[in-house]
Amino acid sequence: TATYSIASELGFFTDQNLNVTLSPIPNSTFGYATLLNGGYDILVGTVDNVVNMRFNTQKQFTVVGQLDLGPDLVIAGAPGVNSIADLRGKALMVDSPTSGYAFVLEKVLALHGLQFGTDYTFQQVGGTATRFALLRNGTLADGTPTAGTILTFPFSKPVHTLSTAASPPLPILARISDFVAPFFSNALTIRSDNADPSSNPSSPLVRTVAALLAANRFLANPSNRECAVRAIAKDNGISHALAEQEYVSATNPVSGETGQVDFDTSRLGLLNVIDIRMLAGGFAQVGKEFDFVSAIEPGPGLLLDLRVRDAALKLVKEARSSRCLLA
Repeated sequence: TATYSIASELGFFTDQNLNVTLSPIPNSTFGYATLLNGGYDILVGTVDNVVNMRFNTQKQFTVVGQLDLGPDLVIAGAPGVNSIADLRGKALMVDSPTSGYAFVLEKVLALHGLQFGTDYTFQQVGGTATRFALLRNGTLADGTPTAGTILTFPFSKPVHTLSTAASPPLPILARISDFVAPFFSNALTIRSDNADPSSNPSSPLVRTVAALLAANRFLANPSNRECAVRAIAKDNGISHALAEQEYVSATNPVSGETGQVDFDTSRLGLLNVIDIRMLAGGFAQVGKEFDFVSAIEPGPGLLLDLRVRDAALKLVKEARSSRCLLA
């Protein structure tokens, strides 16, 4: 995320005396299992995963804040796939066919008249980075053709700009924000047994959230644009021009990372996520009388428990200087 890039490159983690390790996950199943087992302290991932596991199987995950509204979340096609209609009869790559972005993908395709199982199928291949690489390659490892997938920051702009000269640019077929908005996309998720910070209100977990809060405020300030772009470029190893595009995506008020002030959660955005999953039959283990409205109210011990975020707000250290630390 742009917020992480800024926290890492501009010293917001260091200001909190933290040595943070970023560990990309191969897929959501691995990521959340590792979080639950103590291998990770905090996970940035789609809130639908948490909704699914918390409500369907009572897995003890807690959302401590909303990071974004789906920055530049797009449906991208392989070369030669130039419209949603071209996906008919094809297999689309997903992380998991029953969670994450799969259901919103089904919704957008249904609005175009394509039904899952009849007009297209899913290929379960893993996380965004894996799907992006396979889409550019044109085939899976076994030679099976790839047709399309959902991509998000920072992979949606490279759809246009990182293809080789010998290959045509990969087309964007649809933007999710044109069909669903607001959309609660990425959440800051922890194990529920760490949700009460009262015994240690300056724990490494709380300070990590404080560093991310400070970085997010920095990103939201238009006067910091150039410095933010430099941080995004350096952290992701991309050109300044591409980082500029990513900055625009990250600060988009409809789908970016700065629309939810201080990681507040969007009630309507979360209801949209639940509605999409419900329409796809994704709550098979939840009783018909389950009260989703009450279940998404913030509070101690609930899905949305913002006590860590609230403790972190007291520890936020703003940028120490108006001068950019990156040349």
